[in-house]
Amino acid sequence: MGNLGAIQSHMKSIRQTVQIAGAQKLISASRIGRARRMLDATLPFHDHIRERIAYVLALCPEVSSRYLEYGSSGHARRGLLVLTSNTGLAGGYNFNVLKLADQYLSETPDAHLIVMGQVGRSHFARENFDRGSEFPISHPTLYTAREIAETLTGLFERGEVDCFDVAYTHYYSTVRLTPVVERLFPLRPDVFGLPDTLMPMSSFEPGPETVFSTLMTGYLKGFLYGCLVHAWVSELASRITAMDSAIRNGNEMLDTLSLQYNRARQAAITQEITEIVAGASAMIT
Repeated sequence: MGNLGAIQSHMKSIRQTVQIAGAQKLISASRIGRARRMLDATLPFHDHIRERIAYVLALCPEVSSRYLEYGSSGHARRGLLVLTSNTGLAGGYNFNVLKLADQYLSETPDAHLIVMGQVGRSHFARENFDRGSEFPISHPTLYTAREIAETLTGLFERGEVDCFDVAYTHYYSTVRLTPVVERLFPLRPDVFGLPDTLMPMSSFEPGPETVFSTLMTGYLKGFLYGCLVHAWVSELASRITAMDSAIRNGNEMLDTLSLQYNRARQAAITQEITEIVAGASAMIT
């Protein structure tokens, strides 16, 4: 009977886990549609503002900006923004991006670190990385992206960092989630490519450098917003996949335990019948 009780307790625990996994999957599934629509909506803005920047650079190649890099890409003072989630139960989503961030920090241990997400903050707290700022993360908004952009550009303009990179998970599809480290600034002019159309007689008011600076502000905010949305969609997709796997594995374990329980119960019944028969036989004799 003790064995039966242990199997029942184990089955009860697995059922509770399957229920939690099912609830997490439903919540993520209800949100991922909205997240994908947000991602689709960010792409036209990002492409359009990149084209406008390319347009200014093509007409005024002499434009000078701290956010442009013409020479070597070597930087002494680096910064890294790491995007993670607030909760676990998302498969390898957090592990993969944190592994990439750890590799980056192993090469540049003095990098200025900024972490979003409780999982990332807990990880780097254990690793004794206590420098940098922290931002809360739930679902991405333009206000959050603007706040981050202002913080990062402030560090850059005050000379505390020479460049800033972003570690996040890029969403290609549900089965293709790729952790990447991408440069935020400064950028090489050829990154923006060439504009589709060019009007040689165009002029800029109040001036090309002012126009370029305004466009770069919008570009940085839009790029960061895109990173936040990519990370959010990737988290939801990873959680759906992980919870689906947990539900499937849990049900398989329940089937196995149910079979073990039935066998143990049958063995216990058989033993009781044998004892009763043996006792009756002893009384007759």
